[in-house]
Amino acid sequence: MKRLAPDLFDRRFGDLTELGRARLPGVAPDWTDHNAHDPGITLMELLAWVTEAQLYALGRMRRDERAAYAALSGIAPRGTRPARGLIWPDWRDTRAPAATWTQSTVIPADATIHIGDADMPAFRPAARLLWVAGRVERLVTRLAGGGRIDHTAANARGGPPFLPFGRAAGPRDVLLLEFVCGGADGLFPPQRRAAEGALWPVGIRADRVPGSDETDGDVPDGAPLTATLVTPTQRVPLVVASDSSAGLLRTGVLLLDLSALRDSPRRFTLELRAPRGAERAPRLLRIEPNVLPVVQSRTVLDEVHVATGEPDWTFRLEVPGLCFGPPWPPLSIALRHAGTPGHSAWQPAVLADSGPKDAVYEFDSATQRVTFGNGVNGRIPPAGAALLVTYEVSEGEQGGAAANHRWRVAGFAGWFGINVDAVTGGAAPAGWLDERREARRRAREEHALVSASDIAAAALALPLLEVARAWVPAVSDEAPRTGAVTLVAMRARTAADGPAGAPEAGRWREGIRRRLAPRIPLGTRLVVTAPMYVVFALEATVGVADGRDPAAVRAAIEAELARRLVLTGTGARQPGVPVRQRDVVAWIRGVDGVARVMALRLRPAAGGEVDAIQVPRNGLPVCDFAASTFELQRAARGMPP
Repeated sequence: MKRLAPDLFDRRFGDLTELGRARLPGVAPDWTDHNAHDPGITLMELLAWVTEAQLYALGRMRRDERAAYAALSGIAPRGTRPARGLIWPDWRDTRAPAATWTQSTVIPADATIHIGDADMPAFRPAARLLWVAGRVERLVTRLAGGGRIDHTAANARGGPPFLPFGRAAGPRDVLLLEFVCGGADGLFPPQRRAAEGALWPVGIRADRVPGSDETDGDVPDGAPLTATLVTPTQRVPLVVASDSSAGLLRTGVLLLDLSALRDSPRRFTLELRAPRGAERAPRLLRIEPNVLPVVQSRTVLDEVHVATGEPDWTFRLEVPGLCFGPPWPPLSIALRHAGTPGHSAWQPAVLADSGPKDAVYEFDSATQRVTFGNGVNGRIPPAGAALLVTYEVSEGEQGGAAANHRWRVAGFAGWFGINVDAVTGGAAPAGWLDERREARRRAREEHALVSASDIAAAALALPLLEVARAWVPAVSDEAPRTGAVTLVAMRARTAADGPAGAPEAGRWREGIRRRLAPRIPLGTRLVVTAPMYVVFALEATVGVADGRDPAAVRAAIEAELARRLVLTGTGARQPGVPVRQRDVVAWIRGVDGVARVMALRLRPAAGGEVDAIQVPRNGLPVCDFAASTFELQRAARGMPP
């Protein structure tokens, strides 16, 4: 392996100064004196000297030193990344366990799970799970004001999307999941002790706004969920051991710890709430208990390698696709002595830093090779001793699966369920080139937010918050300098928001500010606001061409105006641009079927009539078509347009 990279040092001081001097006429045309006595040339020579020294140091840095620097940026080697997915109960299959079983059971963490009748690739549960026989009887949202919304039918169909915490998604809005167990034993199996430590999974399938990115990245410090199990006699708070749905914002699973529950109720209600309120209102297609989170991996248990007793003895793992990196430990190596019961564990370490009695080994993740000591740096395993190696492997990208496969789970007869969404996320191990590429990406995209375009781009890249538009309004020269930067952010629209809706709630704006503030330079304060929506109405009298349907022409006029005044997406109107009467007349006249615009009035929300709707720098115009009037008349023959 090549440990140094001297080819980085391919430019010297003279090359760098000549390169800088050659660029001066194009960069600074007013700078005409390029001789050595010029102070600017002296400064350029100083920078060339610093650059030469840095290139020399980088070219002779060892790879372990580079790895240490990369670790400071959060970049670390990782092994094969397994694919992940969710298996949902299939209620259409009358022979599936969800429809036939009446007793809860525990699915061990090493249970074998397969797609259909294929033996490979092998999957396993993401944790030790409690599978509860039963079904959801009702799903209801209880709003803070006392109102209730029943989602039972929509949840059973898997759509249309519903709001589990209502439109406000405040801290007092609650989702109530009423569950009925299928057997007399209730929530737990007959042997209650067998269920200790098992987690109850609740699957979440979230809806997405078209064009938004909700698949990559996590939402740090998001509003956590709390769960409470309610029976006729008690309320038991449950620990949410894991939440891959990021607070019901994306498809995932809740893993609930039921250890605080003492009895085994047959009927109960699961209450879910966001104590601090949700940053945006979640939209769900389905929520269902007993959804299995699966991981495409298997354990290679006690792979045997016999020591030779020689210094620097090494061997390579027999099965490719090693998984390591959080949460996977790289290897487990134990030494079995002949004629002696038990095993002694050996630990990973750097052999160069180890002593002669240290039971350690060094692992090369690139070659999947294990190396032991030489008696000076690390102990030598005794000759003939068997080393038992246990590790986790995965098929990587090849372990993925398309949607709507049927699955088998060890311990359950017949088909267990289906994966409604594709099983994805598998990837090959990250090599040196991948880590260098990731380092460049982070330097390019995760730098400090200095300019207005930096701040706007970072807001648009936030996952799950659905930031559709973002901009920093220009500051007037007469405005006082307070050290605050104002970011105007607009959320993606849904059909339920309406054309004049303003879904940019305070919790949503605070979520954006909290994520971007650590990247703002010291001394600068970030303020996130919603756009100022300037609502107006139209009064238009339009002549319709002969032979055209007035209703169809009116619909075409409204569609053209909506396109011209669209808030998000392609062709969205720029902020701060006024809506002038002559522009609207031109838009309407361009509609097919319009012969003439005989009269047009612009009506602001405050009343009156104006020639132009003025829009501030942080604002956008919104036409209220419900309050607008369009009078369509048949144009007289020979009438000029």
